[in-house]
Amino acid sequence: MSDDRLRAARRLDLGLALAEEGDIPAAVEALTAACDLAPAWPEAQFALAGLLERLPDRAEAERRYNAYLALEPDDRMGAQIRLSLLGAAPVPDRLPAAYVEALFDQEAHRFDTKMRDRLAYRGPEVIAESLAEIAPHMPDGARVLDLGCGTGLTGQPLRLLAGSLEGIDLSSKMLVQAAATGLYDTVRQADILTDGWSDNAAHFHLIAAGDVLNYIGDLGPVMQRAAEFLEPGGYFVFTVEAGTDTDIELGEGHRYRHSAERLRPWIAAALLDVVSVNQCVLREEKRRPVNGLVWTLRKPVLDTDMMDVGRAVRGGARDPL
Repeated sequence: MSDDRLRAARRLDLGLALAEEGDIPAAVEALTAACDLAPAWPEAQFALAGLLERLPDRAEAERRYNAYLALEPDDRMGAQIRLSLLGAAPVPDRLPAAYVEALFDQEAHRFDTKMRDRLAYRGPEVIAESLAEIAPHMPDGARVLDLGCGTGLTGQPLRLLAGSLEGIDLSSKMLVQAAATGLYDTVRQADILTDGWSDNAAHFHLIAAGDVLNYIGDLGPVMQRAAEFLEPGGYFVFTVEAGTDTDIELGEGHRYRHSAERLRPWIAAALLDVVSVNQCVLREEKRRPVNGLVWTLRKPVLDTDMMDVGRAVRGGARDPL
């Protein structure tokens, strides 16, 4: 490490300590010195941009975020998100894959405790309630996919319906936790927008995605891929945080919100039937409930007897939206 980089590291440490104490102007001064000494250090540029947001100096924050992106186009720290929230860039169709992977690799060892104890996460219970509605129509030996399985929190209700249960996720460290549950026959690292959902020619009778689609804005491609990887008559059960707009919404928590009005055209374009959509509370954030929607979709089949099954399920379902 060069002398300039060593001095920059000291300035960075000083700036972060000052920020912890609440002295943002002094922290900005220290981080600016760090970036002057090591202008090609992406982490320092990103840290300075974040402090400039707090100052606030939006114009300089934007400049520093863009400087970071020039050094690290994969954007594992999420500068594109911050620029969007500042109004300096369009809302992206998805969060950067490198950012999501780095975030959940970092959180994997404490994820379950954080979700259950601090955020009162109810995603698995919400999914389980929807699974109970379709359970009578699932075949023996059903092939089931946990899409974005994370540490495997949704694995238990899925295992009850599965002859075989596969899990895919972007984070390799989350997959280590999922494999350790013993619930999955296979787990595999994959990006749900760019990689195959199955590593063979098999299709699924059930695909579930709990607390996953909050990290993707444009869900049109997800619906198309669900239709591609489902067996005829198969089900897609997923949760989203509830939005109020027909546009793609990105919140301060770096998660997308989706309204029913925004989702329905994507679902229709994928030729999937809506079996049910129900309101729910997914978690808490800052001690306030995070409202969501849980959807059950079905891939149609030509056989009219099988279509009767779908109508029977829909007849008992609640669609308040």
